[in-house]
Amino acid sequence: MIIHSLKISGFRIIGDPIEIRFPHEGGIGILGQNESGKTTLLQAIEYALYGLKKGAGVESDRENLVTWGKNEAKIEIEFSSGQDAYVLQRAFGAKTGHRAILTPIIGGVKDKSNSITSLGDIEAKIEQITGMDRDSFTKLIYIKQKDLDALKELAKSKREQLVNKVMGIEVFDEASANVKKDIAELEEELKKKSIQLESVRKNKEQYELKLRQKEDLEDSIRNLQKDLEEKKRQLDEAKNLLAKYEWLHAFDSANQVISSLNGQMDAVKKDINKISSLEAEIEKYSAILAKYKPEIMQLQNLRQTFLDLEKRLADAESSVKSIETKRQDLIEKSGLKGKDIDLLSRELSTQKYQQLVAFILALIGGLGLMISGLILKNTLSIIGIALLGVAAYAFYDYLKMDRLLTANAEVNALTRQLKEHVEGISNLKAELETVKFQTSFKSHEDIDDRLSHISEELKKETGVDSISGVEAVQTNMNNNLRTLKESNLSERKNELQKQIREKEKEIKLLLKAKPSSADELQYDKAQHDTVKQRSEELQDEYNKLDKQIQGTLGTIQQLNKDLETLKPDYEFYPKLEQEVRECQEEVTLLKRVFLELSETSKEMRNKVIPHARFIINQILPTLTDGRYSDFEITEDLKFKVHSNEAGGYKEREIFSGGTQDQFLIALRLAFTQSILDSRVMADKYCLLMDECISSSDDLRKQGIFEVLDAMKKTFSQIFIIAHEDISSFVDHHIVLTRNKRGFTEVQSRSW
Repeated sequence: MIIHSLKISGFRIIGDPIEIRFPHEGGIGILGQNESGKTTLLQAIEYALYGLKKGAGVESDRENLVTWGKNEAKIEIEFSSGQDAYVLQRAFGAKTGHRAILTPIIGGVKDKSNSITSLGDIEAKIEQITGMDRDSFTKLIYIKQKDLDALKELAKSKREQLVNKVMGIEVFDEASANVKKDIAELEEELKKKSIQLESVRKNKEQYELKLRQKEDLEDSIRNLQKDLEEKKRQLDEAKNLLAKYEWLHAFDSANQVISSLNGQMDAVKKDINKISSLEAEIEKYSAILAKYKPEIMQLQNLRQTFLDLEKRLADAESSVKSIETKRQDLIEKSGLKGKDIDLLSRELSTQKYQQLVAFILALIGGLGLMISGLILKNTLSIIGIALLGVAAYAFYDYLKMDRLLTANAEVNALTRQLKEHVEGISNLKAELETVKFQTSFKSHEDIDDRLSHISEELKKETGVDSISGVEAVQTNMNNNLRTLKESNLSERKNELQKQIREKEKEIKLLLKAKPSSADELQYDKAQHDTVKQRSEELQDEYNKLDKQIQGTLGTIQQLNKDLETLKPDYEFYPKLEQEVRECQEEVTLLKRVFLELSETSKEMRNKVIPHARFIINQILPTLTDGRYSDFEITEDLKFKVHSNEAGGYKEREIFSGGTQDQFLIALRLAFTQSILDSRVMADKYCLLMDECISSSDDLRKQGIFEVLDAMKKTFSQIFIIAHEDISSFVDHHIVLTRNKRGFTEVQSRSW
């Protein structure tokens, strides 16, 4: 791919429109001061071809790309690949979104009828034209100084995908994927057929087994039918005897039921009489509750009032004693005992102030005399020391006065607290006397005596000594009364009368249906149970035989249905077995094809690194002025370099940063050239190098440009960004600068 022209406006630092037509061949140096727009120019090529980046953590926000103060960025790139030429226009902004149009150029004229406007279709078309997606482009064609090691950082699988895509041999991967898919489908089909074959085989075996079972069951039915006829005769005899015992039992039972119903009738009559008795008792208990309950509730509330007041009074008296004890202890410990506390407070405050003044005056005077004596070397220093002693004594008295004042304040606080508690006791006693006067009770014990007296009266009248007990008895009576009323005794009485009449009719019917010779038997329960058990056993045996016959017939019928169902699988088994064998053979064949395709792709891909090593070893002496002559590359792109001075191979890490950058440039160029030279579809390529020579001295720089000249067969067009003047090393150069508005503009160009 060769870039012919580039139009940019509103893209990062390139705010004002610029248009550049590039030479189709040769090295093109892009020069200028820092922040003049050199890197932005190459970034514009990337964004023109591949649009906005995608995914989290990448620069996908349109606002970061649009120049400050502009609404949207516009980029137009004209390029060719082989014989085909295209114009790709893009525009994106925070409000306008992302738009693009790719138009072919036929005979120098835009073929707008075949333009593509879908972003997804454009992305696919660019990858088809260039053989590279964005990641491949930035890993191979667009080389940045800080990204020289990008290929090594790729995972092996990602690097293989990149190589296959750019080489144009992804067709092998696609074919392998298709074959793998066919294998998976066939294996799935084989799995299904194998499961089906196993199922059909089991059905075939079941068919053969069920056919033998049917023949055996048909033989057993004839013997079972003979046993059933004999069992029927024995059962009829047992049933006739049982019918006589059943009649005798029913007749006796009916008479017993009538007797029981008459007993229930007597109980119902008693319950009817009990209802009126319960109603009278309930009325009596209601009168007792109305008489005593209000008084008891009032007494209980009054008792609680007495208890609360008595407890509060006791607590207050205890607090007074505690405070008084604490106050006396403090007076004795502080030395205030026997003194007038109020008068002492004023005297101590005055004395404290006087001692503080004396301390300050003595301290100042003593220090002054002592310093003067030391300076004049006379006796004034001795007088000064004496005054300092006086100051110390005054300070001691000051501290003593302060402690007495603190103790005096605490005593005053306790005195006030004691006074408040004494007033509280007086109030509580007055409140207690008021309650006594209003109620005629002196204490809660008097109320307890009255409650005890009421309990005795309750016990005499009801048998229980508490209101709750009386209420419980009344509740129980109400429940019993409600139960009796809800039991509908009148209806129960009528129902019993009806049942008695029905039993009498039943006895008349039994007499009419009396079995012949029933009078010859005397009813005996044990004999009845024996006959009944024998009859049931015979019935069970008969039923079992009949059920066995019916079950066997049902089994034969089911076997016939099963045979009919299994017959298709029985007949289908040989054909299905042949299909499974053929499917297995086809899977085996496809696996061999998959292996061949994978090996072919791997073999073609594996030529890249040896070819890259061949290219590096050709350019390495030129890059390093003959100091290094051989380059060993592993599959994960780690390398060792042969040092002619050291006489052996050295790991990459021991070399300086600038030397490592030379090796990485050589590796990137060689690897990229090796891949591009191996492409199935030949093309010319451009190469973008951003600040890749900054760490090189003049000698190394000379070597890099000699290598780039040698690679022009692969890279017809090479863009090189540099801070310094490299115009003598390149075929063409352009100088960028910033205008008064701070935007990039073209200062000069050599073509």
